Amino acid sequence: MYRPRSIVRLILIGFAVVLAPLIVAVLTAVVQVDRLAQQSQDAVLEAETATQQGRSLVEQLTQMQRAVGQYRVLGDDALHQAYLDRRAAFVAAGERLRDLNLSTAGRKELIALLTEERQLHEALENEDGGQELDAEALNEAWAALAARARAVLGEASRMIETQAASAMRNADRVQRTLLLQAAAVIPATLVLAGVFVVLINRPMRQIGAAIRRLGGRELAGPIEVQGPRDVEELGRQLDWLRRRIAELEEQKVTFVRHISHELKTPLTTIREGAELLAESLADSLPEEAEISRIMRADSLRLQKLIEDLLQFGKTQEIVTDLRVAETVDLEAVVREVIAGQRVSCAAKSITLHERVSPVEVRADPNKVRIVIDNLLTNAVKFTPPNGDIRVSLTAADGFALVDVRDSGPGIAAHEAERIFEPFVQGTAEYQSSVKGTGLGLAIAREYAEAHGGYVKVMSSERGAHFRAAFALDGPALPARPVPTRKLEDRAA
Repeated sequence: MYRPRSIVRLILIGFAVVLAPLIVAVLTAVVQVDRLAQQSQDAVLEAETATQQGRSLVEQLTQMQRAVGQYRVLGDDALHQAYLDRRAAFVAAGERLRDLNLSTAGRKELIALLTEERQLHEALENEDGGQELDAEALNEAWAALAARARAVLGEASRMIETQAASAMRNADRVQRTLLLQAAAVIPATLVLAGVFVVLINRPMRQIGAAIRRLGGRELAGPIEVQGPRDVEELGRQLDWLRRRIAELEEQKVTFVRHISHELKTPLTTIREGAELLAESLADSLPEEAEISRIMRADSLRLQKLIEDLLQFGKTQEIVTDLRVAETVDLEAVVREVIAGQRVSCAAKSITLHERVSPVEVRADPNKVRIVIDNLLTNAVKFTPPNGDIRVSLTAADGFALVDVRDSGPGIAAHEAERIFEPFVQGTAEYQSSVKGTGLGLAIAREYAEAHGGYVKVMSSERGAHFRAAFALDGPALPARPVPTRKLEDRAA
């Protein structure tokens, strides 16, 4: 099958093929209209010529009769020559009429006229030999010729009507032909245009689908694009990019595994050493003990930052890493998360209000717990001392809805979407001594979307209002259990 070298050439070929039937139809119409115009012009000229020659027959016949009469009386040779000249013109007009498209009756009248005139002429020429014609008979002969000449003129005049009717019939025929051509060419052009639209649009859609696959990290199958050669080459480059991204993803996973092992031991050693040093110096050297406690606090903070980073790395495999339980008591999960945050709330004198209804979902309980905990941790972080936080759980429209409202500085409208991007933090001031990584909300959104839901900022007149939604029926894609070896590697 022929494949053009480029999409531009395919577009040009499409234009040419689509325009070809239209060009042929236009040229055919021009030729037919020109032919019709020529036929009409010829018919008008022929009818005009026939009328002129018919009138000439009548006029020449009259002049011939007058010249013969005068010659017979006066015997002047000039009058005889005038008769002969008029007769020559008469015969010429008759011959021209014979070449025209007269009707059958007109042609018969013309032939009879010419025959009788010739016979009369011969009789007149024989008068010199002593065969003189009777005047009355001669007048009757001239009268008969005049009647036939007028009949021929009448037939020539009716020829205009005949030619006009013929022109109308030809015009109707051309009109029907052009309508049939239009009825055939327009659908054919539309079909050809549709075919080339499909041929041009299909590789573009395949490229768009391939790019969406890359954006969605669907790296399993190869990318194939069918079409012009330059588009297929672009498809091969996208497939190379897919393989490269897959390699980088694998390297990232390997790095995360290794870094988790490498950082665990030194962090544990630093934290435990700082704890022992602080205990041993608590009585004798209180200032050094305070430094040890600061070291321990910073080591805990560093461990928390690393755990957040590693947790975000795991969200890239969330769809295949979900361990879905058919029934999860979401009320119990929310109350458990709230209980875990009460100490932090008490340290800042934050009042925690809860309004939790019984809701069951099909979900991964650990991932759901992380989403709710990240939202509540975020609320505690930005809520000032003596503030309040409200947590509610309801079910509506096929979703379990967890709403977390705080009394902090709130979220600017232009930051409502950006704060869900990795490592992006809002401009609001922290009400906590520990600065976050900007990954908590990104992880929460990834996990919620993996469960067929969402996390978004709701409009609020006071503080910030986050809503996490989980589909009651669970993830749209079936979750696959994680192999035991992989779980052990991560646990290590």
